[in-house]
Amino acid sequence: MDLRGEKDIEHLRRIALVQQTQIQHLMKVLAAQSKELESLKGNPEELQQTLALLEALTKKAEAEASAVRPEGPPTSTADSGERPKPRAKTGPTEQPKLPVAPALFELPPTECACPSCGGELKPMVGQSEDSEMIDVVEVSYRLVHVQRQKYVCRCGGAVVTARGPDRAAPGSRYSLAFAMKVALDKYLDHLPLARQERILRRHGVEITTQTLFGLIDAPAKRLQLPSDALLRHALSSGVIGLDQTSWMRLDDRDKNPWQMWCITAPGVVAHRIRADKSADTFRELLEGYRGTIVCDAAKTHEAGVRGNDHLLLAGCWAHAFRKFEEASADHPTAAVALDLIGKLYEVDARAGDDLALRAELRRTESTEILATLRTWLWAQAPLKSLSIGKASGYVIANWDRLTRFTTDARIPLDNNATERAIRGPVVGRRNHFGSKSERGTRVAATYYTLIETAKLHGVDPATYLVEAARAADRGVALLPWELTR
Repeated sequence: MDLRGEKDIEHLRRIALVQQTQIQHLMKVLAAQSKELESLKGNPEELQQTLALLEALTKKAEAEASAVRPEGPPTSTADSGERPKPRAKTGPTEQPKLPVAPALFELPPTECACPSCGGELKPMVGQSEDSEMIDVVEVSYRLVHVQRQKYVCRCGGAVVTARGPDRAAPGSRYSLAFAMKVALDKYLDHLPLARQERILRRHGVEITTQTLFGLIDAPAKRLQLPSDALLRHALSSGVIGLDQTSWMRLDDRDKNPWQMWCITAPGVVAHRIRADKSADTFRELLEGYRGTIVCDAAKTHEAGVRGNDHLLLAGCWAHAFRKFEEASADHPTAAVALDLIGKLYEVDARAGDDLALRAELRRTESTEILATLRTWLWAQAPLKSLSIGKASGYVIANWDRLTRFTTDARIPLDNNATERAIRGPVVGRRNHFGSKSERGTRVAATYYTLIETAKLHGVDPATYLVEAARAADRGVALLPWELTR
């Protein structure tokens, strides 16, 4: 076959691989025949000459294969003169959290015969070929026959029974660990209960979605104690973040959806689901709070703080940045605003966690950047019908809120922490859509509060939920960071 006119690189690669395999096979055959020839003739020099000839033929075949190149444009960055992209990190990913289980694989007795002479193969002491492999141990379920030992005294005055295992609820047939797995599968890994039902049946567990909801509902009543404690902890902070998103009503899709409210403070996430996003709901959730609220420019937020001298609203520069980013497709001059907003973040980054330094840099450098930005914004504001004019108008209308960060180093430039905290419920909403009842909304809010806060502190949510439920039985509100002490 003449390959000099072939242009299909993949076809040439397949042919080269086949030829390489054939060459390797021929080398083995020739090596075996050479050994046989040596044993018959007793001439080792002839064997060496044969092997040398074989090696020369192999090199010649490889050179001919490499000389075949399809015609056309260059196919590599080296041929085209382009700068090659940096190579991504290669090699196995470290797995420091996985338990290590040694496994020794030995030959079965039927394969312990030497392939050369037929003698018995003996293990080489301390010699093995080692490698790593990530394996899976499938989840399994079991029916435990619980026996609680009874004890009696000689006096006959009392009979004491040993404590049993932790259950989802007193008298429940299911363990607390089983219930927490159902809750985590739904609110952490976003598996609807109907899907969990099918998975459990594949494992031999006959159960309904109603039973599964009952299993997460019972512990949620106990976990309301730490959930309320986390909300109080968030509202004790001088600066909080606030955001909300819709939560579907599965009982009646024609009605307005519920609203998932999210309140954040450093190290704390608190979720609550309410009927609406009105100013009254805003005031109910923040009753008694005094401080600054970082949020978007919704009218209900403005109405919620009206007449309350203890509450201040701070704006979110991430919202402003996105508006100019959207406008930049049609108006390249939006790059001026994007650059100046980016400089505000650069100033904060230089300060790090030093609040005193951040306050000083904001008072000096950030204020100068804002003055430049404001002058530019007023030049764009007259373009009210264009996207760049609308973006500029948004920033000007909310200027007091957006610049409040210059007077308080605790105020973040944006509300991204709250938006990240609400991402879990948003992903869950796409999978299990919402709640069928008001009780379902309270269950969802409780679990999302505990799970998202545990994630902030690097605490395993499964461990935390079990320990928090046990602590709640003792009347103690266990908070995630208390597990790491």
